[in-house]
Amino acid sequence: MLKTKLYRTAKGILGNENLALDAVSEAVFQAFRGIKRLRQPKYVETWFIRILINAANDIYRRQKHEVVMETIPEGTYYDSHHELEFNQMIEMLQPELRQIISLKYYSDYTLGEISSILNIPEGTVKSRLNRALNLLRLEVLDE
Repeated sequence: MLKTKLYRTAKGILGNENLALDAVSEAVFQAFRGIKRLRQPKYVETWFIRILINAANDIYRRQKHEVVMETIPEGTYYDSHHELEFNQMIEMLQPELRQIISLKYYSDYTLGEISSILNIPEGTVKSRLNRALNLLRLEVLDE
């Protein structure tokens, strides 16, 4: 269950299966190295998701500086043109908005859980989610 949430969260942030797998691998490595720093084992999932988000954001920042020759990775299949457009719209969001969308809709975390994972107030989670959804609505309406 946790590995599915990790993968979905990374894919939601990065928008690419291969990069998501890289982020999960990096997060597992970092978590293994830093397991002694985990103070309360009951928060292992929150701790792990934070590590994953940081790893995904690092990969995302590195990717911004690379020239992409092909926007659709080989082997990626989309059921429709609309799914591809939607993924591209999500990729255009600011990182903190992409994180919220990824955690909420790709990994099914509640607003309270997202608040705990990102260590921000639940009201901030709600406002970022609302802002992200409004931006996506505007993009859809422009299409």
